[in-house]
Amino acid sequence: MMPEYYYSARFYDRLLSPFLTPIRRRVLALVRKHRFERILDVCCGTGDQLKLLKKYGIDGVGVDLSEAMLSVARQGDPAADCILEDATRMHYEEGRFDLVMAAFALHEKDHDTAQKMVEEIYRVTAEGGSILIVDYELSEKTSLFSKTLIHVIERLAGREHYRNFRAFNRRGGLPALLSPFALTETDRYYFAQHGVVLVLLQKGELPDR
Repeated sequence: MMPEYYYSARFYDRLLSPFLTPIRRRVLALVRKHRFERILDVCCGTGDQLKLLKKYGIDGVGVDLSEAMLSVARQGDPAADCILEDATRMHYEEGRFDLVMAAFALHEKDHDTAQKMVEEIYRVTAEGGSILIVDYELSEKTSLFSKTLIHVIERLAGREHYRNFRAFNRRGGLPALLSPFALTETDRYYFAQHGVVLVLLQKGELPDR
């Protein structure tokens, strides 16, 4: 499955590490700050985020549809705990996790698939638990250099990937995908000269203070 990642999986982390490392470390800091325990990484890829968490004594599990990516995730010390599974139809029971993460997993999917993924992410997140999303957010604040580089990266990922990326932005990006759900934003960080956003959202309404 996912043959487009067969050759790139071995080099994915090395190629993108300078770009991804600040994001991975911010995720680690948020997990430690909020003391999340039951953690799921949706479309975990090579498991780099889970491996970083594990180095700090934080366990999590991941799902992905690419055997090539998962074979890399299962290597090394520590290895990531990941399984082959469709993120639109996960086997986990409702409300299973304190934190569900998805990094760069939505923009590359067609709209219907991305919607189903968000529905599943929401379903397996506990009431009062959190959802952490990292993805592109291109706006007037994004530098020209960052916009250009992101478009180049997405073009290189393939025609269908780039078509979905453009449609994702035309439809309103993350806000449009997340708007049907009862989520309250608690944290927001920008990377790549305002081209990438990390949002941490709590499922359900926050109590009045």
